[in-house]
Amino acid sequence: MLIKRNAVNVHQAPGKISSTSHVEFLRRLEMSAENGHPRWVLDCSQFEQIGTPEIRFLLECLEEAMKHNGDVRLAMPRPELQAALRQVGIDRLFEMYETAEGAIRSYQLRVSLPPLSMAIADRDQAAEYAA
Repeated sequence: MLIKRNAVNVHQAPGKISSTSHVEFLRRLEMSAENGHPRWVLDCSQFEQIGTPEIRFLLECLEEAMKHNGDVRLAMPRPELQAALRQVGIDRLFEMYETAEGAIRSYQLRVSLPPLSMAIADRDQAAEYAA
């Protein structure tokens, strides 16, 4: 399932990761990225189990997004998923949100803020005028 919202794509992660579902899902993400939409929210609420295949799957999704200068946010991760990511030390690679709407908003909030380098340049320029 794919829901487009302001150039953020929400994808329902498969409940069980198999080689077939894994490849098919990554192919859909790649097509989405090639169409200019590399910002994804993965709804993780349907994961039936959490293990190496699921963690590898999430890392490959992130890798695909990063190839296209994008990112992946996780929505509705169960506590077991959060604990597994923390246990292997990769929880800091993913922003996690209780809802898909929260994850979508996180992209929109960042877009509206100026890049940090511009904010520093504006501050320095204002200090020059004040002096």
